[in-house]
Amino acid sequence: MMKNKILLSSVTLLSALIVAACGNGEKKSTETTAAPTTEVTTATPTTTAPTTTASASSDAKEVSLGDTQRIGREDVGYINVPKDWIVYSSSKYPDLFRYSSPDKYNILLLKSFSKEQFKLNDGEPWGAKAVADRMYVRWKDDKQQTSLEGVKTKFAGEEAYLLKVTFTDGKTLYDWFFLKGDLVYRVAIEGSEETINSLRPILQNTWSLDPKFPRQY
Repeated sequence: MMKNKILLSSVTLLSALIVAACGNGEKKSTETTAAPTTEVTTATPTTTAPTTTASASSDAKEVSLGDTQRIGREDVGYINVPKDWIVYSSSKYPDLFRYSSPDKYNILLLKSFSKEQFKLNDGEPWGAKAVADRMYVRWKDDKQQTSLEGVKTKFAGEEAYLLKVTFTDGKTLYDWFFLKGDLVYRVAIEGSEETINSLRPILQNTWSLDPKFPRQY
């Protein structure tokens, strides 16, 4: 059975960022948005990913706000997920904040990063783009990924970078990075694309640093 990708990426992202900042594995992802095409790139890009969009499927049925619960933590933010989702605990990595569907096939991760955790390239500004660039390299080098797309988008009202990855086991991962205050926040969901598309509006519109249940979005 393939290991959980969110877990693997969570425990390797910091080292991947530092290695990439030192000049290893330089890659480039091309993004497509409703506006003119923009790019997520490393400091010295050498390859280009296909230009694609990462829009939600029109066939996916959106989950209603009333069928969700508010979860989260002060350091990673708060978000709404389906009422039947449960804590996805790990004795090996107890600090990771994860929730999953009852069958543990679909998993959500919330995480945050500070500037002090990373070594940036000379002249490279701190922000969501820096983290997304490095994460793109990490996914690009993953031998089990079958496609990788980078998209500039909005998340919780903030400018964000979304990496959409598919894997050989049929799973899909949506990986958002956005800056709020001094921290870059990561919201990642792995599972079936149908489930991800049905939850995407809820995730994008309910994340905040406020633990209170949102009245509307």
